[in-house]
Amino acid sequence: MPGILEKTNKVIDYQMYFQSNASTPLWKLKGPGRLGGPARIGFVYLYFGSLALGLTGSIYGVSNMARGKKN
Repeated sequence: MPGILEKTNKVIDYQMYFQSNASTPLWKLKGPGRLGGPARIGFVYLYFGSLALGLTGSIYGVSNMARGKKN
């Protein structure tokens, strides 16, 4: 247990790192626990694409319900 109990707290270091790069978008930062290179952009596109697809489907479904279409 001493390995877990005596670990240094790196939260302050991480906070200073992320606050120092205020002009850089989060998906472009390279740091601890972050992906690097084109894989990061792929995940960002996948996330926002899924978000757009879900929003489009929801709007389509609500508009059909408002018009009274069953199928």
